[in-house]
Amino acid sequence: GSSFNRYDNAFLGGTLALPSFISQFGLKDLSQHDINNLSSNIIITFQAGCSVACFLALPGAETLGRRMSMIIASIIFIAGAALQLTGHIETFYIGRFLTGIGVGPLTVIAPLYISEVAPSSLRGRCIGVFEICYQMGALVGFWMNYGVSLHVSGTGAAQWRIPVGLQLPLIGVFLVGIVALPETPRFLMKAGKGNMAESVLARLRNLDPDHEYLKQEMLDIRDEISIERRLMGITEEDTAWSNLKKQIKECMRPNIAYRVSIGVVTQLFGQLSGINGFNYYSPRIFRSLGVVGTNTGLFATGIFGVVKTITALVSLIFLVDFLGRKTLLLGGSIIMTISNFFLGAYIKIAKPSGTGTGQIDGAGIAACAFIYIYVIGFVSSFAGVPFILASECAPISVRALSATLGAATQWIMNLVVTKATPYMMTDLGYGTFFFFGSCIFLGGFYVWLFVPETKGVPLEHMAAVFGHEDLVFEQQHNAKIEEAAAVEQVDQAMK
Repeated sequence: GSSFNRYDNAFLGGTLALPSFISQFGLKDLSQHDINNLSSNIIITFQAGCSVACFLALPGAETLGRRMSMIIASIIFIAGAALQLTGHIETFYIGRFLTGIGVGPLTVIAPLYISEVAPSSLRGRCIGVFEICYQMGALVGFWMNYGVSLHVSGTGAAQWRIPVGLQLPLIGVFLVGIVALPETPRFLMKAGKGNMAESVLARLRNLDPDHEYLKQEMLDIRDEISIERRLMGITEEDTAWSNLKKQIKECMRPNIAYRVSIGVVTQLFGQLSGINGFNYYSPRIFRSLGVVGTNTGLFATGIFGVVKTITALVSLIFLVDFLGRKTLLLGGSIIMTISNFFLGAYIKIAKPSGTGTGQIDGAGIAACAFIYIYVIGFVSSFAGVPFILASECAPISVRALSATLGAATQWIMNLVVTKATPYMMTDLGYGTFFFFGSCIFLGGFYVWLFVPETKGVPLEHMAAVFGHEDLVFEQQHNAKIEEAAAVEQVDQAMK
């Protein structure tokens, strides 16, 4: 799911620079200001759809379930991708919005699904695989544009339709895969399907239903749901909307608001580091550093994708559960701060050609290298870790809402940064990078002060990380006493 999500982000920036796309959609006769406006509008239409759909994902995930919500989102995405192939700007806009409606729920539900089916010891790596597939989709998108720019004529529509059309087989593979997956045990338990939840968990863990480990995990899930329902006053008669209102009210409690805010704020600072300016406008950014020609710019952008993918593989499989979430965020913020300030200083001092016709010097090569260093910093930290934190920091009663708020923050800030970046590059120049560097510096300061380490902590015991251990144990103890009393009453009645 993340691969076609990221492909959809990555291919468009390069596709906008293809001669066939420029000709098809009338960009060649526009001023630079009008090109900025049209290209950013095409991009943010997708992000607007994602932002809207994030909020629709929550009631869907809580009523239809995680699995069925992802199936419906995939079908909407297919319709949007097909519309983009028509070659008319109006249907292209509609198609971009519909693909956003399809992608938005997946950025909420897929990490939530993974966090609810993965063992606690592997949860960070499993969500990390989501981010790795995300970057692999970007890799395909970047190199697809480079390939068609070299080998497909720029006079025909095939050059731009090939990267646009590749969205369809990617979503098709995902749809086939998600149909074969089970619903999460935690959702089934919340829906009152305990036997089915036990069966699914046994299948996921490859254990006999009577295994002690499986019984303990089922007990932890049941206890957590029971306790949090008591705290929120949820009953069997409550509708999905009344539950949602209670979740929102629950998020107003200071300790819960703090836990939910971590996923939101880390997403906010991650986007304000400027990553989507680099993603969508990397050919233009490389050109501003003196890199020559469309093909060369697309090649440099392709290397950008390779660096992101390799970094994701190393950090999110081997480091996220070894070094921990907080360490990666702090390290990434330092790397991105230095990189952004170097790029800004280089553009201010060297004043490289913005046309891509100048000779790049040693300092320009260093500036290009710092773009790749920046990417290493971002992908190893703020790319995937905020999704992990949004899914694991919040209690199960508001976990779906937490994931929704985190993903919505990502897409809204994605939209803002993407819309602003071309104008910032034109009007502010080097100041663009100083702004992004300052934002991510503040992000690192926030992580240092407010984000706890959560690696290896079971979801059912996460409250202890936030200083609520006594409350959790007291609630569990009281709940078990009440359960034992209820069983005793039933036994006496039967006698």
